[in-house]
Amino acid sequence: MRFFARSVVDDRAAATRQVGSSRAGLLPVRFDRHELAGGVADIGIMIPLACGVAAVAHLSLVTVFVCVAAVYAVTALAFRVPVPVQPMKAMAAAIIALGLSASVVSAAGLEIGLLLLLFAVTPLARHLGRLFPRAVVRGIQLAIGILLLKSALVMAGAASAFPGLRVGLSVGGLTLSAGVIVALAIVAFLLIGRERQRLPGSLLVLGAGAVVGIVLVGTGIAKLPPVPASAQLPLLHLPSLHDAWIALFAVVLPQLPLSLGNSVFATDDVLHHYYGSAARRVTPASICLSLGLVNLATGLLGGMALCHGSGGATAHYRLGARTAGATLAAAGLYATLAAGAAFGLSPLFIPGAVLAGMLLFVGAEHCLLLTDLTNVDDIVCALLIALVAAATSDLAIGFLVGWAVFAVLKRTPLHNMRLRWPALTARLAPPPEPLDIHVS
Repeated sequence: MRFFARSVVDDRAAATRQVGSSRAGLLPVRFDRHELAGGVADIGIMIPLACGVAAVAHLSLVTVFVCVAAVYAVTALAFRVPVPVQPMKAMAAAIIALGLSASVVSAAGLEIGLLLLLFAVTPLARHLGRLFPRAVVRGIQLAIGILLLKSALVMAGAASAFPGLRVGLSVGGLTLSAGVIVALAIVAFLLIGRERQRLPGSLLVLGAGAVVGIVLVGTGIAKLPPVPASAQLPLLHLPSLHDAWIALFAVVLPQLPLSLGNSVFATDDVLHHYYGSAARRVTPASICLSLGLVNLATGLLGGMALCHGSGGATAHYRLGARTAGATLAAAGLYATLAAGAAFGLSPLFIPGAVLAGMLLFVGAEHCLLLTDLTNVDDIVCALLIALVAAATSDLAIGFLVGWAVFAVLKRTPLHNMRLRWPALTARLAPPPEPLDIHVS
């Protein structure tokens, strides 16, 4: 345990030195094609899950997207760096799989909001942070990246990923469907766009995908599911005790470890990795406060539970976001989707293969965060967490196994061994760019 505590202190001290090396201040809000491209980067996660939860729980998709837009806008002004807003993925998956009601969804948002507020206003967030040294955080991020890659491949391989196109390609005995081929082509295009700074890749991909989707729907090749537009919960509705009990054990407790590991500590780490001292408003306590207030509001108003995900932070940054202008642009996007849903327009007209391609790119970028680890014991720990979490689809199990291994490895010779990543990996995961910070 002594070695474990010393490692955590060393990680925190190194982070403090890195932040202190830059001028403390806030990033000016900027609006350009790159900020807009970064702002829409997370749409591949938000739209499928939001539509799925709204359809199963009979939530109003208008209300859901209005809540997302409002949270994006408030988050942009509060943190002044591109902090992502995502559905709570484990919770959304449980709601869809179990067919839970709107009242249970409301109860889940209220309960997890209250728990996160408790972490924010007490020393709990600081004490829990000691359980998440950099190696453990990188392991959680690697697991999230692998799960994103898995979800993207499933989405791309689905029969409806690219309706109307029945092309297949055999590679080494493996047949790639049309959706997978399109998704891989999008990944290659986005990688080229990252190298050429003038090319807002995600905007071009989504724009082309939207045009193709509209053509497919207009010609009758693809059909869209109906949009759940009518609100099923009145404002300021309090769920019953029975629904609150179901929500606590069915969705809140399974979601909480993921929220702490990925939405709080991993997100705090990756935002400081990308934005340095510009992310000085981002702390575990401020993230818990943000998520607590957000989920209390969405739980009362009939929305779904939301979080700040580390994968979303990577998506925003790697696709062009550098200031809070990106998240304000995202707020405008979801406000537009809410207006469209009010008139019965479904956001699912974008082919699944297009969204899968963006998810593949983000998942790969997120996995490459591992490359800033150099100690062999840290790398082994992170890989073990990711493998266990990916095999069990449970980050909590991966975290527990990895934490125990981390404490043991600090007592072995591996702790003194270092690994130099190859030049190719360094090229694939370029270091963050210097930012133009205004002193405040």
